[in-house]
This record gives sequence, C-alpha cells and structure tokens, in this order.
Amino acid sequence: MLYNLQILRALAAYLVFMTHFGLYAGPVLPRPDLLAFGAAGVDVFFVLSGFIMFVSTSEGEASVGTFLTRRIARVVPVYWLVTLALALMALVGLRPIGIMDLQPEYLIQSMLFLPFSRGGYIEPLNSVGWTLNYEMFFYMVFAGLLLVPTRGWRALAAVGLFLSLTLLGLLPVPGLYWAYYTKPIVLEFAAGIGLGYAYLRLGSLPPGFPVRRVAGAAFGAAGLLILGGQAVAYNLGVSPEMTGFLRPLIWGTAASLVVGAMLLLEQGGITLRSRWLLSQGNASYSFYLIHNLMLHTASKVVALLAVGGFLRAGLIFVLAFAASAALGSVLFRHVEAPMNTALRRRFDRRPVPAPLQSALTR
Repeated sequence: MLYNLQILRALAAYLVFMTHFGLYAGPVLPRPDLLAFGAAGVDVFFVLSGFIMFVSTSEGEASVGTFLTRRIARVVPVYWLVTLALALMALVGLRPIGIMDLQPEYLIQSMLFLPFSRGGYIEPLNSVGWTLNYEMFFYMVFAGLLLVPTRGWRALAAVGLFLSLTLLGLLPVPGLYWAYYTKPIVLEFAAGIGLGYAYLRLGSLPPGFPVRRVAGAAFGAAGLLILGGQAVAYNLGVSPEMTGFLRPLIWGTAASLVVGAMLLLEQGGITLRSRWLLSQGNASYSFYLIHNLMLHTASKVVALLAVGGFLRAGLIFVLAFAASAALGSVLFRHVEAPMNTALRRRFDRRPVPAPLQSALTR
C-alpha cells in the first residue's frame, strides 16, 4: 500500500469539502480562500489519478478490456447509486443540492458521464461528478494508449496527446464537447502520468539521498506557487480557482510537487500512518460523492435552530463533516468495496499487483 498517497487522497477530499462549505457559511468566511482550497483538492485528484493509472497498468500490463472493466467496477456502481438517490429525492420534491429541475436527459447524461448544461452550469445531477466526466474520458484515452508497447513511449504519447488537445482548444470550434475536453486542466492528468513514469524509472533511492530536504523543498515550492497564484489571481481580478493555462501552470504544478514529495518520502521510508486518514483515504471517493448532500442537509437542520454568524457556520461544518466521514465510510465498506470486489471477480481474472491494491484512485 502507498500509505502517503492514501492519506493525500483523504486530504484532497477534505479540501474540496472546504470550498463547498463556503457556499453555506455565507459572509462569515472569505469565499476566495475557500475556492483555492477546492482547486487544490481537485488538482491533486487529477494528478493522483494519472499517476496510479500509469503505475498500475505498467506493473500489471493490463489489457485494454481488463483496464476498462477495473475502472468501471471502481467508479460506476457507487456513482450511479448516489445519482439515482439524488434523482429520487428530487422527484419527491426535496430538491437536493440545487436540483431545481429534473429532466430525463439529465439523468441519462449524468449516468453516461457526458457533460451537459444544467441551470447555466456544465455539471451532472451530482455536481461534483464533473471531475468524473473528465476521468471517464481519461480512461478511454488511456485504454487506447495501452496499445503502445513500452511504458516510456506510452507516457510520451499521453503527454503529447493531452498537450495537443489543449492547443486544439485554442481554435474557435463551436460545441460543448470540444470546449469541455480541450480545457488545459487535462494537462494535470498528463502530469500524473509523467510522475508515474518517473516513479517506475527511478526505482529505489541511492544511499544517502537527502529525502527530507528534497521533499521539503518540493512542499515549499508548492506553497510559494500557490501564494504567487493567489497574488496573480487577485491582481488580474480572476477566480482563485483560475481558468485556462493558469490553472495547470499554478495548481497543476503545485499538486504535482506535493504528490511527488509524498512519493519521495514513501520511497525514503517515511510514511504517514494515521489510521483515521488511511481509512478516510479508502473512503475518499464515497466521501467526495456525498459531501455536498451532507452540507445541504446540515444547512437545513441548522436553519431550524435560528442561529447565525460563526455559530451557524461552525454547526454546519461539524454536522456535515461528521456525516460525510461516517456515511462515506459506511458507503465504502458496505456498498462501494463489495460491489467493486464482486464486479472484479465477475469480469477480471487477473490479480492487481499487491503493493497497489489499496492505492488505486477513484
């Protein structure tokens, strides 16, 4: 198990929680800072996804079919379950997490991981699923890249392909799909693939390698990038999440440095072994899928108490975070993990490499 990456997955999910919490905290907390938290979490997820995908397929040399069935088994069942639950809640008039209008095509496109416009935003019924739309696209692209015979050429082809997509996106071609899949954010997935190749290529560290110093420098550089990015965003008057090439340049690079530093520490024998964070890393996908609903529910409960200010924000945070962590763990143990195992037994006869079994991302 890659302990540090498991813990990083949990922390990334928490950062996304923080930015969505800002929607319910009102004027008590500075919204721009929380937007930055959310960007950091999502970008770490993208880099991690590219890294683990490349490493797991390179170690196991999975076929295209095996790779896709593993990814579908990992991502689809629990996402469909949560999406159907949200649709059912909307049908009975509960209107969860901003679902003001439910059309049949919304449900179909959400289940198929296809981007579409809903209420002026390009997002599925479960709004956090926009990242999964990208991930399913990545999986299809990477499945094709498995036909490239060597991992070095595979990594190079991936970087070239995603860079080409972002450059093509500069062309004034109409269409939602074109605009969606040519955004520069896809470069962060390529960065994860690059990290995966470096991890496999470099292997074990030489004796005397200054692990702590190099990792510390990487963390420091990531922090400076983030601070510099916030200064740029403030001066340009743009969202702290950033758009266009600024996002992968700032957030993507910072996320890559953090992931790389955590991997370096692990290779140097320095692991973070918090049982709580490890368990939350396992359940981070379920946590991610339900945290918005928990925030929405907590805000409704706290509204009944007629409190305001910091007390209101604090109560929403405590209730929503506790519910997300607890229910995310229950969903992982009793739904996500059993369904994943059952589908793998049904479709996949090849074992996953033991060191990577618990480190697979969403």
